[in-house]
Amino acid sequence: MHFLNRKNGRAALAAVAAGALAVTAACSGDGGGDDDATGEDGKIKLTVSVFGTFGYTEAGLEAAYEAENPNIDVVIEGDGVNFDQEFRPALETALETGSGAGDVVGIDEQGVTQLFSNSEHWYDLGGEYEGRAADYVDWKWELGKSEDGTLVGFGTDVGGMGMCYRTDLFAAAGLPTDREELAALWADWDGFKSVAQQFVDANTGAAFLDGPTQLQNMLLGQLAGQGDGEMYVDGDGNLTLDSPAAKQSIDTVLELQDMGAIGNFASWSDEWNAGMIEGGYAVMPCPGWMAGGVIQPTSGPDNAGKWDMAAAPGIAGNWGGSWLGVPAQSEHPEEAAALAAWLTAPEQQIKVFEAVGNFPSSPAAQADPRVADKTNEYFNNAPVGQIIGASVQNFPALNYSYYHPAVKGSIEGVLNGVADGTFKSEDAWSEIQTAAEEAMELASAGM
Repeated sequence: MHFLNRKNGRAALAAVAAGALAVTAACSGDGGGDDDATGEDGKIKLTVSVFGTFGYTEAGLEAAYEAENPNIDVVIEGDGVNFDQEFRPALETALETGSGAGDVVGIDEQGVTQLFSNSEHWYDLGGEYEGRAADYVDWKWELGKSEDGTLVGFGTDVGGMGMCYRTDLFAAAGLPTDREELAALWADWDGFKSVAQQFVDANTGAAFLDGPTQLQNMLLGQLAGQGDGEMYVDGDGNLTLDSPAAKQSIDTVLELQDMGAIGNFASWSDEWNAGMIEGGYAVMPCPGWMAGGVIQPTSGPDNAGKWDMAAAPGIAGNWGGSWLGVPAQSEHPEEAAALAAWLTAPEQQIKVFEAVGNFPSSPAAQADPRVADKTNEYFNNAPVGQIIGASVQNFPALNYSYYHPAVKGSIEGVLNGVADGTFKSEDAWSEIQTAAEEAMELASAGM
């Protein structure tokens, strides 16, 4: 996912935002009158605008809520939309203009601090729903608040961490295919590099890793969570590329690049999808939402059993997860808040996990046997509930700055540039510094 990449980034995103906004505004309550928010049958229409795979349609939650609330018509839109490139810019514009947002909207972890920063844009979920704090791990609940402490978002899933791999490619490289053997071999990141080198030396014709950014995201979150939570930007808005998490995560990727272990499959690209299907790469970092929501539907039934999941090096960490908020511009905010609360309740989190693999943020849901004991047939019956669950226990909150999405995108642009040959590995840090500074300037100008 690219956010702001060099000097033409803002113009490109503005164009994307305009197109995405036109679609969203046409489908959601946008302050244009009761015709937009109430159907001809007199039912209240509530639009849930999301991105990626939230799993609500797959879990049958739309129909279930309508059955329990016959006066409500739920419309879910946006499945498969890219958060950084399409959804977030359109939502930013809608919040600023007071028009065009859904009644309930999804927010990705990496953008939650930025988008929740202004409580005036959001319906206050406190008071009636304040008692729901026990439904969440502490850090998930706290990140659902705006800067002034107003509760504006309910957590959906958490990412957790696993490592998905192709058993057929590992066998071709003469490496173990058993998930417990692999977890032992790469119990730490030095072990992971050793496995990567063995795969490269086997010369299978496939890349070891898909590309640079998935691994760097996983490692960044893990290291920050085990440290002070700091990543690219500190609490005062200062660029901190020398933070232990930023430095080690980027250096690890560059080391793997230099050994020839990273493929040129930019995340979310057509080439990345094709590589997933055709065996172009052997390993992909795999939070819960990646396994069931991305790899399985993209790779398709012909690749069932070729993928497996093992514990990630270092185990503890989180990458991803989302929230639901209710924009203040909704014509039916109370009903929208009730829907958001229901969609994120423990029971619904369990149903979504069963449907698409998004791992619950609710401790009660995590402990439920339907989650804790879950295996995935597509991934050789891997115990995904156990693997992902072990990775998110006692994990502290990360410090997501307002500037994090912009800086993240600029760094990923450079790392993808190293993978495709645009930049030399030895020049990566200077390119990253320049790109990150430019991204900070553009983000500051847009505040």
